[in-house]
Amino acid sequence: MKCLKCGWSNSDTAAYCQKCHAYLSEQPGMESIDAFKALILSLFFTGIFYLVFPIPVIRSEYWLQLFSGHISETIVALVLWSLFLIFFKWRQFRQQLLAYEAFRNQIMHDSLSKGIYVRDVDERILEISQFMQEQKVKKFQDSVIFRRVRRTLRHLKAIPKKEEITSILNYQADIDHNRMQSGYALLNVFIWAIPILGFIGTVFGIGQSVGEFSDFIRNTGGTDLNTQMRSALGGVTSGLSVAFSTTFIALVGVVPIMMLASSLRKREEDLLLSVEDYCLEDLLPNLHVRPGDEMLDDTVSEHLEQMAEFSENWRKQVSPVLESVERYSKGFAAQVDGLQPLIQKFSESLFEAKDKMSDTDQVVNVLENTENLKKKDKKDNEPPTENAQPLKQ
Repeated sequence: MKCLKCGWSNSDTAAYCQKCHAYLSEQPGMESIDAFKALILSLFFTGIFYLVFPIPVIRSEYWLQLFSGHISETIVALVLWSLFLIFFKWRQFRQQLLAYEAFRNQIMHDSLSKGIYVRDVDERILEISQFMQEQKVKKFQDSVIFRRVRRTLRHLKAIPKKEEITSILNYQADIDHNRMQSGYALLNVFIWAIPILGFIGTVFGIGQSVGEFSDFIRNTGGTDLNTQMRSALGGVTSGLSVAFSTTFIALVGVVPIMMLASSLRKREEDLLLSVEDYCLEDLLPNLHVRPGDEMLDDTVSEHLEQMAEFSENWRKQVSPVLESVERYSKGFAAQVDGLQPLIQKFSESLFEAKDKMSDTDQVVNVLENTENLKKKDKKDNEPPTENAQPLKQ
């Protein structure tokens, strides 16, 4: 494949130019080139059809009249042109289908399931390209699925946001669908133009018949009327033959074109839907848009697993102790319930003893006070002693 940047010729399985390392892709206008190839082939086979085989060897007047005339030749050429266009489009579809089947390979699925990180985008694109080369998929660079995966990964590196990636996938799906529809524009023109040419041939043939008959009316003489009538009817029937033959060829030729084009378009639409399903199911869930978060998530998950394991082991070790504590607590509660009446009686006895001691203390205090009063009165009634010195004047 020729590099559009430097012009270097590379192999058909190369994804990047071996000289300038630019991404390889088909040059724009490949559909125009295919249309031109189909035109050359249609003209070539039309010439063979009318000059070599089968028209020169046919002896049937019906078939010779059916394909005679410039309008019939044009219709045959357009029918062949349309069929060759469908053939080239079928070849492109076959390459697209092979690329899609390669992406659906189990090896590719396992590789993408490991995750696509922002830091590894270029390596993953190169890995996918090498895998497509190993699968011997020709011109996979322009396949719908490879182009969509590559652009998604490129945008992942530039804008690591899943919302943006989803929008880009939707835009790319619309672009691919519009490109597929535009590829049938020329075929749609031919499907419309071929019956129109048949009707033009019909009008031309009828006009020719009417002209022949009008010439007969103007040139009718009195002598040899039967010969003139036969000659005029021959021209009229010849014109009618052209009219109906062109319409017949056009309608018969356009039917297989419509059937083949509709079938091929339906298969391409199904392939586009399959590519969208692949991007949503296998590609988008495996994109890791935030660099560094993957390692953090793995570390957090590992620590959570360790904590869960430690909690489970601790629960298994502590559960027997908790069960024994529960049993002892129940026994202790029963013992406390049994001691409660004794404690209550002891408390009542203690309070009664306290009350009695309070009464005893009051009696002792009263006796002591009485004794002190008696001693004081006795001391006051005693006379002063002799040894007492008189007070100084």
